[in-house]
Amino acid sequence: NAVYYLDWDKVIKYIVAAGFKGIEVMVFDLPAIKHAFGTFKNFKEFVQERGLEKITGMFSHHIGSEDKRNWPEIFDFQRRAIDALYEMGGETLIVQPAGQYYGTGPLSKDQLKTAADCFTEVGKMAADKGITATIHNEFWCAVNLYDHERFIELTDPKYVGYCLDTAQVSIMGVDPVAFYEKYHDRIKAFHLKDTTYANAPDEKRFAAGAEFNDEGDRWFWELGGGMVDFKSIWALMKKFGYKGFVSVETDGTPDPLATMMLTKWYIDQVLSPIYS
Repeated sequence: NAVYYLDWDKVIKYIVAAGFKGIEVMVFDLPAIKHAFGTFKNFKEFVQERGLEKITGMFSHHIGSEDKRNWPEIFDFQRRAIDALYEMGGETLIVQPAGQYYGTGPLSKDQLKTAADCFTEVGKMAADKGITATIHNEFWCAVNLYDHERFIELTDPKYVGYCLDTAQVSIMGVDPVAFYEKYHDRIKAFHLKDTTYANAPDEKRFAAGAEFNDEGDRWFWELGGGMVDFKSIWALMKKFGYKGFVSVETDGTPDPLATMMLTKWYIDQVLSPIYS
């Protein structure tokens, strides 16, 4: 059935039919989007014509940010990403702050500070275009459980927000509810997905290719299919008056359409009544 997911026209129609209001793209999509549509503005108009309100943001990454010698390449990469996102009308740049833990971590104090300074500089570049740069931590990232909060605090809150990925931080060993309570003023975006594997041991998280193992196991599930307390997160959204977009992720699903529909049911029937 792969042919049904290779056509932007069909994919956008699925998302609209499932009741979602926007999409978030990945930096890896940009060459194909440019090739297919000519300009990113054309792509924005294409998705809006099919019923989406907007392209909300873009996922990107900083590989090697702990080494200043890599900064010029990172800045050039992110400048092009920010310009594309601006043309698409997006609001949020969501960035993995470093490479994979395997082969990179643990980061020294100096490396952590260098990576944080790199992020702040990218945050300034994004702010110049009216875009908010946000930290997105993966459970397998070189910035991990033991220095996760320190990294946040080393970045400038004026230019750097946070995107809370409910499953990734759970697997990393962080309670997403307590984390949101503590850092609510920094959290400007969400990636919503569930997991049955909270508090994974270091040897699992720090292994080569940790998220993409050969056994085909699923780290991530639809909302309500795992251990994440989304009801408490929604209650905190109401408490703190969160008004931004939240993104649903379907990482590793064998059936994207089923995941979209199951997740939308959970949002509509379980979560929306909490914060209406």
